[in-house]
Amino acid sequence: MALREWGIWTENDGGFIEAQIYSTEQGEARLVEYFEEDPDNVGDLSLVEICPDHEQQPKDACEECAAEETDDDDEEEED
Repeated sequence: MALREWGIWTENDGGFIEAQIYSTEQGEARLVEYFEEDPDNVGDLSLVEICPDHEQQPKDACEECAAEETDDDDEEEED
């Protein structure tokens, strides 16, 4: 079983500001630290699971996986 990895995602910057978090408890603790450090500048931070195949993308919204699925669908239609 693959180890699930989580990261702190910022929508404003469109990327992870921290990764290599291996539990939701650890991630939630890191979010609290960000909120305490800069409460005015953390409104868009969230804890999200990282795509196991594309480490720069959130698992549930991985653009690369979506593109690969589209390519696979196109190939099936050609057969």
